[in-house]
Amino acid sequence: MTGSALARPLPGTPERVADVRVTDVTLRDGGYLNGHAWTADQAHAVVGAVAAAGVRRIEVGYANAGAGFPSRVLLGELVAAAGPATVVMMVKPFGGEPDWAALAGHGVGAVRFPVAVARAGEIGPVLDRARRAGLETAVNLTRVSSEALDAVVEAAAAAAELGAGTLYVADSNGSLTPDSADELVRALCAAVPVPIGFHGHDNLRLALANTLAALRAGASHVDASFDGIGKGGGNLVLELLLAYLRSRGRHDFTLRPLAPLAEVLREETATRRRQESAAWAAGVFDLDIDQAEPLFSRSLDHILAFVDAAPHRGPDRTGDTDTPTLPDPRRTEVT
Repeated sequence: MTGSALARPLPGTPERVADVRVTDVTLRDGGYLNGHAWTADQAHAVVGAVAAAGVRRIEVGYANAGAGFPSRVLLGELVAAAGPATVVMMVKPFGGEPDWAALAGHGVGAVRFPVAVARAGEIGPVLDRARRAGLETAVNLTRVSSEALDAVVEAAAAAAELGAGTLYVADSNGSLTPDSADELVRALCAAVPVPIGFHGHDNLRLALANTLAALRAGASHVDASFDGIGKGGGNLVLELLLAYLRSRGRHDFTLRPLAPLAEVLREETATRRRQESAAWAAGVFDLDIDQAEPLFSRSLDHILAFVDAAPHRGPDRTGDTDTPTLPDPRRTEVT
């Protein structure tokens, strides 16, 4: 048997590499590591490099009224720098809506709305306003690992019926496994008449495996960021994803244009590395990353003591709302 034979996809379960659409989330999700305080030079470097690498959807920040990044002038510049790529922005749907016509006028092509599963039925009016401005729309259902499968499917169907053009599921807590990602995406593809996307976080070092499982199950949109920078455990590593897809025949992707970002994003990459120990602990126990924030200020010793003291989770987390007590960052010990 040759070495390459072992690396082939399993028979009958090929990843959908030919038509997968990649969205880069470096500036948006990676912005959680620096307070969304990107400089114009950093933003230009990211958009230019990612576009040159062949990524055709680039998410550059939040578009809500009052969001500080990017400015209107910088947004116009980033749209120009993106070339043929569609510039995407995230919009928190229940307050501070942007001027939709102005957003489209600046060249933004698509918006995505992060929505809790329980609130998916409320998204209709804001979707309608964005669509009327000529924007592509997508709904990102958040923290799906902490929800029952039926509830996620019902919420996805509701969002699609209300006008979502694409339906993403976000592994916000970084707690899914390939089996659960496969089950979830298969159920969504069977029930929802719009394209399905997957946004993976890498708390358990499973973002690539989960994403490939989602693609085999029928997803056609996936997210990634340079070096995986992003909230909590970070995202799927963009250069890893593109390398995998290129090795499977997607020669529209190329890696070398991303090289300069190693220096441009050096501080954000270092921050991600500092968060890794706490992030995997949060992923193991399916903790809301915002609620798990005290873990990020703790030493490795304290994080490991927290894991030792946490209750047994059992083989099936569905419907389980019990969570371990997080360490108080003001204390010097975890007992």
